Amino acid sequence: MIGRFVSPLLLLVQAATMPPAKAAPPAGPSVFMFETGATLLEKCQNKAPEYALACTAYVVGVVDGIKKDIYLGRAPTTCWPDRLGATQVRDIVVKYLKTYSDQRNFPASLIVSVALADAFPCHP
Repeated sequence: MIGRFVSPLLLLVQAATMPPAKAAPPAGPSVFMFETGATLLEKCQNKAPEYALACTAYVVGVVDGIKKDIYLGRAPTTCWPDRLGATQVRDIVVKYLKTYSDQRNFPASLIVSVALADAFPCHP
């Protein structure tokens, strides 16, 4: 069962390394996601502490998931710093969502990956 999710996950991680201007909505039927860029940004900008915590926890969870897939050899390595602070990662994602408002309908997990790849690009 897990095997059928590996290929789509690799595609998402590979898409994360693409420049923001080249991102395109997925073809075919839409896939339900709990969080989109728009809903994540709404949480991140909410002044209530529980929303700020939910935002940070979501972003950190996505980063941990990506790092887990790299560790297991299911995803390519990134050029992100070895240690990123939770607030730092959240701020990068919020800045990205504010800058690229046209991408807010994408899955939030993809946006986290793309935002970090944008902030820490790989240089050959």
